[in-house]
Parts: sequence; structure tokens; C-alpha cells
Amino acid sequence: MKVKVSLEEIADRLQAAGVNYVTPKRVSSMLGISTRSAGKILARLEERGALRRYSNRAYRIVRGRV
Repeated sequence: MKVKVSLEEIADRLQAAGVNYVTPKRVSSMLGISTRSAGKILARLEERGALRRYSNRAYRIVRGRV
């Protein structure tokens, strides 16, 4: 089953969580989705400039960029 999610809403939730770095595992537990789906979402947020890749598994949140 496919579900549409708002990337802006996810970015807002990540910024509101007050963390500087995020991993697919953290997003998957936060949203109740698979780590693979969470990784795809993080990659899309990186394309939009809301995140920057920090390492193989982590992304740094760019404040004020949604």
C-alpha cells in the first residue's frame, strides 16, 4: 500500500525534535515505516536542501531550510 507523505511536514517534525543529526533508523521508528522507506525520504529531503549527508548513515539537519 502506498501512502503519500508531506516532506515539509517530516522536515518540520525533525527540526521540532531538536536534534542535529538523524538516521534512517530514527525516522523509521518515528514514523512507523521501514528503514528503507525512511532512507528514501531522507534522500529526498537532502535533494531539497533540508538535510546534508554527514556519513553513510546519518544526515545533518539544516535549520530554516524546508
